[in-house]
Amino acid sequence: MKVILLRDIKGVGKRYEEKNVSDGYALNQLIPKKLAVPASNAGTVKTLIENKLAHDSAEQKKLEETVQKLLNTEIKLDLKANEKGSLFASINAQKLSEILKGQGIELSADLIALDVPIKQTGTFEVPVRVGEKLVKFTLVVAHA
Repeated sequence: MKVILLRDIKGVGKRYEEKNVSDGYALNQLIPKKLAVPASNAGTVKTLIENKLAHDSAEQKKLEETVQKLLNTEIKLDLKANEKGSLFASINAQKLSEILKGQGIELSADLIALDVPIKQTGTFEVPVRVGEKLVKFTLVVAHA
């Protein structure tokens, strides 16, 4: 039976590919779990693909606007630290994403490319992965 996959399925294929699978596998596993639709519903899937492409394009545009905001901005944080400048709580990508969201900048944690968490006060260049490019913004961590 020919089906169009709605998700990546290990050993079968990638999302939106048309695959020929056994009738039993399609009728008992893929279709009931909404992992695939029969290829006869190709019009529906074509609409799904077009909607996904439009959504991805809008997300990419929004991300580029956010990165342009960050390039010209210096983010300053006042955090608790000891006398030597060591922070009581380190800053990882997830926490930095939440802090930026609080300041009105939507940036996903998986786009922030911190190799190691920030544990000291100081000035840091934080890399952000945008597609294939790596852009940086300045983060200043000060003693509160």
